[in-house]
Amino acid sequence: MRPTLVAVLLAVTVTPLLTTPAATAEPDMDTVRCTAIRDSAQCTARPDCWFDAKGGKGCLAGERPAEDRCVVHTSQSICDTSTLGCTWNAADETCVSKSN
Repeated sequence: MRPTLVAVLLAVTVTPLLTTPAATAEPDMDTVRCTAIRDSAQCTARPDCWFDAKGGKGCLAGERPAEDRCVVHTSQSICDTSTLGCTWNAADETCVSKSN
């Protein structure tokens, strides 16, 4: 009975010492590829990544493509009262940025 108890106690004591801290630690976010990041907040926190929520592609590398911020307004009343400098384009029935 004693040798079994000693073996169990030894196993419980030694096992945590054999595990490496690198195996249990989180990866360094500077070395992780943008496409491997699944959290939108972590993705947008990195200057070399951007999160494509509209296209559903997730976190992508590179700079965010330029897009008109007014296109999200789908009604003329909201578009014309927006503080983003938007105007309603009657021909296309879309909201666009005012040209300066």
